[in-house]
Amino acid sequence: MRHISKPRGGRQSAAAWLLVAASWGFASAGLPAFAGGTPPQEDLLTAAHAHLETALAKYDEGDFPGAEDEALAAGRIVYSEGATLNAKSRHFAEISSQLALLTVRLNRLLYEVSPELEPERFTLPVPYNARIEREIDRYLTTSREEFARWLRRSGRYLPTLRKYFRQEGLPEDLVYIALVESGFNPRNRSSKQAVGLFQFIQSTGEMVGLKNDYWIDERRDPDKATLAAIDHLKALYHEFGDWDLALAAYNAGSGRVWQAIRGQGTRDFWQLALPPETETYVPKFYAALVISREPELYGFSPVRETGLEYEEVEVPGGVDFKVIADCCGVTPTVISDLNTELTKGCTPPGDQPYPLRLPEGSAATFRDAYAALPENRKVLSDEELSRRKFKGVYVVYQVRPGDSLYTIARKHHTTIAKIQKWNPATRDKKYIYPRQKLRIYRVQ
Repeated sequence: MRHISKPRGGRQSAAAWLLVAASWGFASAGLPAFAGGTPPQEDLLTAAHAHLETALAKYDEGDFPGAEDEALAAGRIVYSEGATLNAKSRHFAEISSQLALLTVRLNRLLYEVSPELEPERFTLPVPYNARIEREIDRYLTTSREEFARWLRRSGRYLPTLRKYFRQEGLPEDLVYIALVESGFNPRNRSSKQAVGLFQFIQSTGEMVGLKNDYWIDERRDPDKATLAAIDHLKALYHEFGDWDLALAAYNAGSGRVWQAIRGQGTRDFWQLALPPETETYVPKFYAALVISREPELYGFSPVRETGLEYEEVEVPGGVDFKVIADCCGVTPTVISDLNTELTKGCTPPGDQPYPLRLPEGSAATFRDAYAALPENRKVLSDEELSRRKFKGVYVVYQVRPGDSLYTIARKHHTTIAKIQKWNPATRDKKYIYPRQKLRIYRVQ
């Protein structure tokens, strides 16, 4: 049996030792030999669970080196190339999640001298404390499947986003704000009507120059939203001089953070009492960053979706995505995914052409096929454009007993003044009545 010499000097994480141990297979795991070759899955899981339980017990007793030895033994089983474990089984998921979290804790206790994770691995200072550890635990357990989806989807956007952050001189790791905000989904819309990769609400989107009208919502444009987020983060960092506070202000707004600082006499985010969502937001970001930089150490697949390759072509206004897709030889979904900012399934109507993203290599095919179309197919009719313009822009709300303009405004994240503007019959009235119908706009 090979002897592992574990140097205590220098940077070497417990998780990294697990991967080294994994490459040795079962021979060095200290497991009993099974007749007939590889032991059955149930026996392997039982052995891994036994080592893990011992590791947790030693951890609770304060025997951290002993806990690491037992975690390594469990890791050799869980991560071994020779294992025939069903990675989708609930038992396997529980063991790998607990083991990953334990290695995080041991890594901090045995190898991290300061409360800040090793700076050479990150592009901004990454703190480590119980609140961040709690969010790591949540991502590894109750939110594991959701986090795995976010990681897979991130591959579409990470290369471009990193390039933008690098060009603008901001820490590249800030791109993972998009993971916490939207799960890297540019169409994501929150209950507070925040939209896009970086979840801008209407007013903030307007402040950072993102256009939003009946036909286009630039908050959903990955490129424009990223550049706007960079400008916003630059301003917040200039204002606070601290990334923890800047991230808190990104979530809660500068005014609320300054109010907390002045009222509580500290600029330490970790000591401030802020709204619960904001107190959780910053630890969530750091937890997501720590896992995302080395996902395989936490049992996540390193495989990502591929980036979206495209070329821009000037397309006339009012052209249906289906027509564009047919001319390119792809599906309308492909066109929609490349142009997420367009909300009505067509280019914005008008005399000005729109710079549309088409699949790479399809520009010439599109131009030839579009030029050959009969004139009545090239552009949507005025009637169809009118129907699309107003579809989904507003909802008709029927007043219920106990409703007031105030409660309705809060429910739809708008104001009483706007509801009265949209519904002139309510302007000079003190009361509204059950079954009365009100028009509530989403875009205004």
